Amino acid sequence: MAETLMACPICGETAVELFAKAYDKEYFTSDAEYRYALCPSCTAVYLDSPPADRLDEIYPTNYYSYGGIGESTTFTERIKERLDGRMLAKVLKSIPGEKLRVLDVGGGSGWLLSTVRKVDRRVVETHEVDLQAAAAPPAEAAGHVYHCMPIEEFTSDEPFDLILMMSIIEHVPDPRKVMAGMAGLLSENGVLLMKTPNTATVDARIFRHRNWGGLHCPRHFVLFTEPGLDRLGSQVGLAKSVSYYTQGAPQWAISVMAWLSDRGWIKVTPQKPAYMNWVYEPLTAFFAGVDFLRARFAPTAQMMISFKRAR
Repeated sequence: MAETLMACPICGETAVELFAKAYDKEYFTSDAEYRYALCPSCTAVYLDSPPADRLDEIYPTNYYSYGGIGESTTFTERIKERLDGRMLAKVLKSIPGEKLRVLDVGGGSGWLLSTVRKVDRRVVETHEVDLQAAAAPPAEAAGHVYHCMPIEEFTSDEPFDLILMMSIIEHVPDPRKVMAGMAGLLSENGVLLMKTPNTATVDARIFRHRNWGGLHCPRHFVLFTEPGLDRLGSQVGLAKSVSYYTQGAPQWAISVMAWLSDRGWIKVTPQKPAYMNWVYEPLTAFFAGVDFLRARFAPTAQMMISFKRAR
């Protein structure tokens, strides 16, 4: 008997297929089996019946982005921070204006906003929207305006010249609503810069039925391909400006660690989740190098895409 799956949250298609069954192999927040569906119409991969009302459960207190609240502590993270700075400087250079307003969605204490200020002195106002109350004091101490609320509830009387959504859109149950909201917040020449997993990649195929790390089960609700996200943007008044693939080392690392954990070769527990295991950093460093090399020739598990308001 065929399994009944919820309709696609992006296009409403009901004739969808099972993409994968997965478990929380990173934090072990439950023993539940989760089902991911693939929409043949828009290529979205999405979690069937996402636990959007149980965020406190699926995001435990030792969730990776809560510890240190954005501080770069490992060698790999420090390299990534330098690369992020170069990338942001290039994006900001393309935006005209003497004074710029920047919004970061889901960036915790605003460490990325601090990087933005360092690379472009025209940035005079920075805002952070996040659900972490604990991130407010360091964000405000760094000079950022902090809004502790869901992004769906955020409004602003003034538009933003740059909106950052780095690894965020996949965590929300209604990406269309969020992207439409961001389109309404952009200035005339503003840029919406997004980073999100890409499902059309070799590691997704290899680990599809072995707890692929890109699912970040059950915290990733909707995932895209580059054409699929481009199409969604165009439907809410956005036009793609630039897109490219970047390293998806964490997806590789978590996939391999789930495979090792299933065989009892490493131990991952709720108290010591995957990112705290000693093998995580060397695996991440190795696959970052692999992805930087192959990104020139094939899609990786992470993509960057920027949008502007459609003319």
